[in-house]
Amino acid sequence: MNKNNFLVLALLFATTFSVHAQNNAVKLVRDKTNPAVHVTINGKHFTDFFFPDTIAKPVLYPIKAPNGTVITRGFPMNPIDGEPTDHPHHLGLWFNYGDVNGLDFWNNSYDIPADKKDLYGTVKFGKITGMQSGATGKLSYDAAWHDQSGKTHLTEQTGFEFSEINGVWVIDRTTTLTAAIPVLFKDNKEGVLGLRMAHELQIPTKTTKKFVDANGIETTIKAVTDSIANGNYINSNGVQGEDVWSRKASWCMMYAKMKTDSVSVLIIDHPKNIGYPTYWHARGYGLFAANPLGDKVFTNGKAERNLSLKAGESVTFRYRVAIAAGKTSLPQAGITQLQNDFAAKPVKLMYVGSYTGKGNPGIQVYAFDQATGKSSLVREHRNPSAGYFAITPDKKIMYSLGEEGSRKGAVWAYSIDQKTGELIKLNSQPTVGDGPCYISFDPKTKAVYCANYSGGSLTVFKTAENGSLLPAAQHIVYSGSSVNKSRQDKPHAHCAVIAPGGKYLYVNDLGSDKIYRHTIKPDGTLEETPLAYSTAPGDGPRHIVFNTAGTRAYSLNEMKGTVDAFVVEEAGLKKIQNIVADTVQTKNDHGSGAIHLSPDGRWLIASNRITSNQVVVYKVLADGKLEKKSHTDVVKKPRFFRFDETGKFVLVAGQDGNKVQVFAFDGKTGALKNTGNDLEIFTPVAIEFY
Repeated sequence: MNKNNFLVLALLFATTFSVHAQNNAVKLVRDKTNPAVHVTINGKHFTDFFFPDTIAKPVLYPIKAPNGTVITRGFPMNPIDGEPTDHPHHLGLWFNYGDVNGLDFWNNSYDIPADKKDLYGTVKFGKITGMQSGATGKLSYDAAWHDQSGKTHLTEQTGFEFSEINGVWVIDRTTTLTAAIPVLFKDNKEGVLGLRMAHELQIPTKTTKKFVDANGIETTIKAVTDSIANGNYINSNGVQGEDVWSRKASWCMMYAKMKTDSVSVLIIDHPKNIGYPTYWHARGYGLFAANPLGDKVFTNGKAERNLSLKAGESVTFRYRVAIAAGKTSLPQAGITQLQNDFAAKPVKLMYVGSYTGKGNPGIQVYAFDQATGKSSLVREHRNPSAGYFAITPDKKIMYSLGEEGSRKGAVWAYSIDQKTGELIKLNSQPTVGDGPCYISFDPKTKAVYCANYSGGSLTVFKTAENGSLLPAAQHIVYSGSSVNKSRQDKPHAHCAVIAPGGKYLYVNDLGSDKIYRHTIKPDGTLEETPLAYSTAPGDGPRHIVFNTAGTRAYSLNEMKGTVDAFVVEEAGLKKIQNIVADTVQTKNDHGSGAIHLSPDGRWLIASNRITSNQVVVYKVLADGKLEKKSHTDVVKKPRFFRFDETGKFVLVAGQDGNKVQVFAFDGKTGALKNTGNDLEIFTPVAIEFY
């Protein structure tokens, strides 16, 4: 389709829609003759979701302020006399990027010559997957990012939420991109969320300027000689005007007088986005864009950010666009409220630890959607073989294990950025004992406890005021052996668990079939002569968990593939049940892995990882005993799993399956159902939520 035909279609479309007053707060209506969905708030037209094949990506166009003023440029769909006609790909509100596997999605439009088209990618609309009117209007769709041959590089799932908050009209956009093939977002200034604003929302300038895109195409922006343009930018750091370009900020706003009102257009970055706070690719001529992936250009080469996704991996971007109209621009109090409300959306960060190999970093951070169970990559941190995590109750510090060669290990301390969840390394300390496999943190004494499997020992670290680790304060080496000479020829401390109340630390020793109970001293060190409970010979106790009251305990026997249930008494552990965890009957080592209680304490799950690859679900009865309800085959070698904080999902880390599986958990029946939201991760072995 040529340019003239495109504009004819656009003009015909623009004249077909008239708004009828409705009482429903937000109403979405699918157009019967045009590729569009119309959005109204309290009967007034807000925007249209427009998705023809002729514009190289789906867009929201036009967009209006609550007073009915159109805040988007008319060109190229519906040109207005006197407004700029540069950059025909700047249309409404859109989302794409300037360099995806070498393809330019950002600059693609009808204006690209046929002999140059192979340099550009197209975001092709697929289908609307959800549409709902109400107090908040919701619209979701699928799309594919493909090259000119039709090959898909990325699939896109986008959801919009349209609402009115204290008189401000709001668009919340969540876009998840999943790699269909290996994908590289190469550092580029042109991305990702773009908005082209009306003539009034330009910064007046008397200087003609030239801009060059990633493909070397030059565009001239003429000086504004009329009195219409009167806009100004301001960002969250107080920077104004053209100077907001290339600056990082959590929000940026353009405001101007339009007709008789002041109109404000605010874009807010989300703390869970990659690169938060974002750089702003915001130009005075009316381009208003948030781009977290353009570090190299925005820092003049001092930094660079190239985002790689393996096939099947995802990344999610969340942005809020808020439009206000009134006697003055949107005040700081209103901006803060909109920002805090947006940041409070139900998204958790999930840290996944893995054994490092094949180039994986050790810690990968994902945004986990507690409503759907979907995850998207946020960032990565280098931590050798991050085998276990402990986060302090105030969420300010995370401790991670790290193994480096010959099973020599260390504990790493990180402070956690309270807005973004980013990890800032404080320091690390050697574990003294080899093969560290479990860590815990005592909130009373601020001590960190590390169980060392190969060394058959326990290391105690005190911490500084900022959370950093002091050198090992105590190192306890256990003694003994048991009946399985190939695995129990010496001690193997496998966990270090603080019981409710904080008085005792329990250590399961697989090598000697013992569960030790140490008294915790006021300074965090331990009484070195523990109370010892002997399990059945050859059990190989691995991990122990307690109910919230501390009256019941459950210990997983790795080698026998069973669970022991205990009444917890001051005199020690009193076993009340032994129940099978592994459904495969064998005299060989079962290799059971992890054990956890559900957040409400009504369910217990154990994993098996050698003779079978299963998770087994038990109901916790009133007397503390267990009743098996089900077992589910899972990814190979589920060394670790955990519930999310809501108890609605169980995430299983398959060490040899190179995958984290996400199961929906039925809190009434104990049933597990795979959600299909699995993550491809090399040797995952630890999961923690923030």
